[in-house]
Amino acid sequence: MLTPYESVCSLRSSGGTLVAVPKSRLKSKGDRAFAIRALLLWNDLPEEIMLADSVSSFKSLLKSRFYRLAFM
Repeated sequence: MLTPYESVCSLRSSGGTLVAVPKSRLKSKGDRAFAIRALLLWNDLPEEIMLADSVSSFKSLLKSRFYRLAFM
């Protein structure tokens, strides 16, 4: 189950789009687990991608971001 990230102080990033990442027991394998990495990658996305109106616009924005990261 996904838990929204709640900061102890008021931050600009407290808009409600971040997800709390559980602590892993093992540094060597635990941080590479899908359940951890997927949440870390989600939290690294720009807010405009997280707040996309539809699945197709999410895919388009994500594809554009990956293209920019790879080739620019």
